[in-house]
Amino acid sequence: MADDIQFFVDFAEALRASINVAGPAKILAVHGDKADIKPLFKKENGEEYAVVSDAYILDHVEAKSPLALGDIVYINFADRSLDYLRKEPFDPVHTRRHSVNDAVIVGRFKK
Repeated sequence: MADDIQFFVDFAEALRASINVAGPAKILAVHGDKADIKPLFKKENGEEYAVVSDAYILDHVEAKSPLALGDIVYINFADRSLDYLRKEPFDPVHTRRHSVNDAVIVGRFKK
């Protein structure tokens, strides 16, 4: 492949690798409607992700039973910052997108 085309192939791959969408995580602590989690996927360079504090838990996730330490859950990452989440439209203020810090627990894997 020509070097000029390879640049765009590499750029596209780097862009795809930088966007967090969803993945599995382990529950480390639960406090009210939020939980501390450890993403189970590794980064592209092989490093582990840091603990994510205060990930939102959607209501239906705990419909049958509360989340417990060690549960494996499925998380999505919000398109924009959830720091100023309200019950009405809001300006996310931050420019971050698809950040691991904006994780939302959307489901729990069966044991």
